[in-house]
Amino acid sequence: MSDATIPNGLDATAPQSRREFLARPLSLAGIAATALASCGGDGNNMPRNGMMPGPGNTNNTGGTPNAPSAGRTFSYLGPNSASLTASSGMGGGMMGGSNATLTMANGAVVPVWTLNSDGALGFNSDRPVPGPLIELVQGQQAAITLSSMMPHTIHPHGLDVNTANDGVPQTSGFVGNAPMMGGDFGRTQGQRSLGSSFTYRFTAPFAGTYFYHCHVDASLHMEMGMYGAVIVRPASGSANAAWDGGPAFDTEYVWQLHTFDSRWHSQSVTGTGTMRYRPAVFMINGRDGANLLSDSTVAIRAPAGSRVLLRLINMGYMPALVNLGGLQLDVIASDGRPLRAPLSTSTQRVAPGERYDLIVTLPAQTATTARVDYQNIRGTRVMGTATTSITAL
Repeated sequence: MSDATIPNGLDATAPQSRREFLARPLSLAGIAATALASCGGDGNNMPRNGMMPGPGNTNNTGGTPNAPSAGRTFSYLGPNSASLTASSGMGGGMMGGSNATLTMANGAVVPVWTLNSDGALGFNSDRPVPGPLIELVQGQQAAITLSSMMPHTIHPHGLDVNTANDGVPQTSGFVGNAPMMGGDFGRTQGQRSLGSSFTYRFTAPFAGTYFYHCHVDASLHMEMGMYGAVIVRPASGSANAAWDGGPAFDTEYVWQLHTFDSRWHSQSVTGTGTMRYRPAVFMINGRDGANLLSDSTVAIRAPAGSRVLLRLINMGYMPALVNLGGLQLDVIASDGRPLRAPLSTSTQRVAPGERYDLIVTLPAQTATTARVDYQNIRGTRVMGTATTSITAL
């Protein structure tokens, strides 16, 4: 694979984890607060009131998903506009929306909290968790509106927004009402409510893979499923190039890696019930077990010889080792920034909060098994595995 054109000043370092400190023994609360919240600062120099001139560039109102197209294997909101409604199931429809659940491959039903588009389910419009994928265009204005009754936010992870639009409740407030009768949901005491609806505005940065998540009581709200992927397309708008002048591809997949510890899903706030994390559900895109073999957003199927772009996002708390049945992986970008030159490997480690973009060329007669091994935080033991298929047509 030949070197791609890298804009000056935007190349990433070699794709080793910049969160290798996770190998040290830390409390889970510290890991969640650090790894999932280390997202850059005020790179776009927007006005401090969060407002931005101009209407942005949208094809719809932000609430209606677009069907898969141009090599995509998933539906998406955008470009540049999305409307999300938070539901944490607290108090049913009066306060937090409906009580959503996710049914796992073994029949277990796990309560989840959701960030979904108006009138539709989350990722690929067919599951409550993850949330809908949002597409932006490099250099254009983005507007993501969150509506909520209970305290929640949208934190654009890695997108270099200013403080007013960062979604960290301690510094930029939260969307929703303060808990009634002194309740501690979200641990937002003393923090500012932005009302029942707020629009986060920023300029989309360099083309690449990012994500969003709720930053209220983040370690629990992330575990409950309040997250989704963000793809920034090149300034040209191309859906078949990683960035302008960068590697081209034919088919595109997004793998959102996550685990569940079902004991956490009976909690409404972090505390003694979230002191230990022992996941027993190991997912890609909200699917686990045998369901991964038939899920069109996970199981890779493409013509022989085609170039597949696989976007990896670790939404969870366990490091993940990704192996595509021994196929060569050309790592082209890390955390939304291109590498100076592609790095070829057969296994890619993805730490919590990290993203990697990989190009895979499918050899003829490919029929193999891909696996994601979720490790303990020290990387010394596999906690569980998610497997799916790769087939050349």
